[in-house]
Amino acid sequence: MFKRRFPAAESCLRAGAMLLIAAAITCPAAAATSQRQTVQFWTMQLSPFNDAYVLGVIAAFEKAHPSVTIRWTDVPWAEMERKTLAALAAKSAPDVVNLNPQFAAKLAEFGALAQPEAYLSADQVAAFLPAVWRANRLDGKTFALPWYLNTNVTLYNRPMLDKAGVAVPANLDELLGAARQLKARSGSYAYFPALDASSPLEALVAMGNPLLDASGCRAGFITAGGERVFNVYRSLYQDGLVPKNVVTEGHRKAVEMFLSGQVAMVSTGMQFLGYIKNSNPGMYSQIGVAGQIGAGGGPASIAAMNVAVMERSAVKPAAFAFAQFLTNPQNQTELARRVPVLPSTSASYDDAFFRQPLADPLLNRARQLSVEQVRRGEVLVPPLRKYSKLRISYARNLQSAMLGAKTAPQALADVGREWQAVLGCAR
Repeated sequence: MFKRRFPAAESCLRAGAMLLIAAAITCPAAAATSQRQTVQFWTMQLSPFNDAYVLGVIAAFEKAHPSVTIRWTDVPWAEMERKTLAALAAKSAPDVVNLNPQFAAKLAEFGALAQPEAYLSADQVAAFLPAVWRANRLDGKTFALPWYLNTNVTLYNRPMLDKAGVAVPANLDELLGAARQLKARSGSYAYFPALDASSPLEALVAMGNPLLDASGCRAGFITAGGERVFNVYRSLYQDGLVPKNVVTEGHRKAVEMFLSGQVAMVSTGMQFLGYIKNSNPGMYSQIGVAGQIGAGGGPASIAAMNVAVMERSAVKPAAFAFAQFLTNPQNQTELARRVPVLPSTSASYDDAFFRQPLADPLLNRARQLSVEQVRRGEVLVPPLRKYSKLRISYARNLQSAMLGAKTAPQALADVGREWQAVLGCAR
């Protein structure tokens, strides 16, 4: 879910900011000068629709902690990384900040984030879903608390699949067969395999291929299993079973083509159903929902957002107390009541809210599937050092195989060499 691309000039600024951060975090923050403490809290594009919720959580926390004041700032999605880096470089960073794991991992590489286990009790740590807690770890150290989650489901156009006698595939191998049958019988496309963000790597892992080998410094999918995945993508493209623009467009185009009836299936979050219901009621009545393509009985893919505390914060105990309060089961359940996200705390799913069926059967089915996937799922692409370079290398070589510029073995071998260089394994 969280997609963003930076132009080259901004990348240079980010690199410079990282160098400043590395120097800044070695200097201790100024100690609090009075008993009253102020915690600066940044969120990512929650205002104004969630003001009542966030302000309610803050008010409840301040009532229980009279000596602590929470100052909330909401930052636009597209500005969060830049503003966070700039604030860290200027030594004016927030104490608590809402981030996604991959960007948080970049900050953790520089020691910019404090470790939660030093401030949370064992019971507080155990409250989170274990798989999601593990997704906020880098080099064996935890760098953030999980917050709200999302997991994609497969939305499908029932008339398109019924006309061709095609069932929703469970994995990439079945997708290839379904795509052939749909194209032959109706001339339509089955799916748009988005190549942006982490989607291609998630598909690779969902088919049982590890990202890294046991040493952690080489790609773990330079195997027959990895080659099979590359060949499926290659066949989908070379045989005309997916739109030609899959190599240049991403998830947004996949959604557009699904809404226009050009593809029969799309992978997206359950919250997208609300948009379709409001904007295209006629189409909404023709939609079905199924589990993720690629999971095939294995762990489903989860996308997680987190809450981190800065290492340089002068009020770390208060900051972690607030972060834990924000992410406790009660507050996470209340957030899920208001917006279509899922909690990262186990106890939340015991609440009556998740046991009572929704009035809308389609949305109810989507939520049931999403909850099932979260409870058995994993963050399939966990935080990795130099993740952006690894992702770009994989996507570029996968595109080359799809276009026929490289064979699947050649593309896979090139990924292996590039990953080894990026990860720092000389031999």
